[in-house]
Amino acid sequence: MLKRESALEIYNNHESSLHSGIKIQELQFSTKINLRGDLNDINFLSSINNVLNMSLPQEPNTYTIYENTKIIWLSPNEWLINEENENNKHKLLSELIHSVGSGKVSVTDVSENRTIIRISGKKIFKLLTKFLVLDFENNFSKVTSAAQTIFVKVPVLLVRIHAKNEEPMIDIFTNRSHANYIFTLLIDGSKNLHF
Repeated sequence: MLKRESALEIYNNHESSLHSGIKIQELQFSTKINLRGDLNDINFLSSINNVLNMSLPQEPNTYTIYENTKIIWLSPNEWLINEENENNKHKLLSELIHSVGSGKVSVTDVSENRTIIRISGKKIFKLLTKFLVLDFENNFSKVTSAAQTIFVKVPVLLVRIHAKNEEPMIDIFTNRSHANYIFTLLIDGSKNLHF
């Protein structure tokens, strides 16, 4: 039987590492569900609210959170549900599919397609500006901020994790095939950060 491996495990980069005061780690095997639906559909909204105990975020580039589950806004009719506890995935998927019915709604498990690289440290925004163009001061001013952008040539989703007055922490959602590329660039970029 094949052994299940995280995106960075084959490169031996899946464990937490510290570089110039910046912690970089892969969050392995979390649940990621792509959700599409119509915000004008009251049944759709109430169904999601009943299953997840929170409303869909309607403001661009934000997310809602309840316990260990986030709903991240991707577009006016698309969201990414991220649940840290993978053991809840099948139950969550089943409840979502059963709840929304067969209307114009899409519920897709994309857990194996993507991984999350979490970075934390006082200089992570300085590090990230080496690889992408984003006004962090404005785009990440809210605690529940998120942004879709390009990391060098790779599309990524960035999600702010830290609360106000906490050490900065960002989750980088990326496709598995790009994970090692991004991980390597982050490590290389952190080596010549000037503090």
